[in-house]
Amino acid sequence: MQETAAPCLAHALLRMRPTGLLRGLLLVCGSAIVGAACGPLQQPEAGSAPARPVTTPTRPGRQPAAVAPATVVVPVAQAHKLALLLPLSGAQRAAGEAIRDGFLAAYLADPAGSERPEVLILDEASPGPAAAYQAALGAGADALLGPLLKESVAEVARVAGPLPWLALNNLDTPAAASNPYQFALTPEDEARAVAERAAAQGQLRALALAPDSDWGRRLLGAFTAALEERGGTVVAYRFYDPAMRDYTALIQRLLLLDESRTRQRELVANLGVSLEFEPRRRDDLDCIFLAANPVSGRLLWPQLRFLNAGDLPIYATSAIYQPGESGGVDRDGIMFTDAPAVVGSDPRASALRATLASRWPPGAAGQMRFYAMGYDAYVLARTMMAGSSPGLTPVDGLSGGLSLDGNRRLHRRMAWAAFRNGQVVPLEDAPPPAPAGGPDPG
Repeated sequence: MQETAAPCLAHALLRMRPTGLLRGLLLVCGSAIVGAACGPLQQPEAGSAPARPVTTPTRPGRQPAAVAPATVVVPVAQAHKLALLLPLSGAQRAAGEAIRDGFLAAYLADPAGSERPEVLILDEASPGPAAAYQAALGAGADALLGPLLKESVAEVARVAGPLPWLALNNLDTPAAASNPYQFALTPEDEARAVAERAAAQGQLRALALAPDSDWGRRLLGAFTAALEERGGTVVAYRFYDPAMRDYTALIQRLLLLDESRTRQRELVANLGVSLEFEPRRRDDLDCIFLAANPVSGRLLWPQLRFLNAGDLPIYATSAIYQPGESGGVDRDGIMFTDAPAVVGSDPRASALRATLASRWPPGAAGQMRFYAMGYDAYVLARTMMAGSSPGLTPVDGLSGGLSLDGNRRLHRRMAWAAFRNGQVVPLEDAPPPAPAGGPDPG
């Protein structure tokens, strides 16, 4: 197969699914390279047949690899075709496309040039992850990246052989035949990062608020365990209903303000005189952990401040912030952890945000975390295909500082930011301790 006969990667992808995200990607990763390799773009005609799975051009003089049976161990040192399984249709299409675009940005920026692997891109959502895996094998793939959805990873694990594999989510139980590396944007990593930061500041007694949901329980559990490992404790916590708007009664009980008022009433009754009184919150707290999205955060933090908790440092995960949103005054002072691509202060992250903001369509900035994941996934997959363990040497990625544990799971060390005067301001990784009078988010 001659290189001139193979479709241009960028053209093939635009024919498969034209998006503003991919056009922005081409500018981020080097439009001069793509422009030199591709002719004028042709948009697909309405009603045209769906595109076939996309591959990168085969290098001259090299034939596609033969189908690798699932029971045969493929020598990773010889791996040269990588299958990428992502949800490119259905409810998670936007996330899948953002990961794909980040992956291709890293692919085109890879200095390896002609030694880059061929890439086969398949939709895990249709006809399904197991079928996509078999299609990848049939096309000669000798390494796998994806799928993204947790249930899809579990389905592939049931049929996968010992093919080198980097899953983009975590398995709840070890796979029987395959043992994938697992790279996920887990909220638990972020909750643990909050506990680590609070403990480093000497803030070992925490109050916690989390939504009454599986997500909220997972975050509270991870935060509690990580804080206890560092000698701290969650003094009090409450699960809240995200559908509510007034949390006064819940916060009063959490801060023991109701007990303060009860003591005041008892004094008045015993003394028989009226007393000037201002309820006092409990004094055994050093900080607050708030698991919330932007809507709940805008409601809870002002009410906490009004009820005398505004002097406590308050921490959150990336869920508190939606990239591209405007206005954060109601969350001023909240410190949160996020991907370096979203809040990092280094020039690379700043340049990426500026470029994507100018090129992505309105509302697409919310997918920036998945774009960063796709970029890092390519770097990890290249390490895996070279015969090394991805993350064995920590990777300074766009989604975080990546490191591998003994269960083949990658964990992220995140960047930090704070809301200040309605804006998101990057923070240093190791700030000085907050003054006794309250937190200093900068």
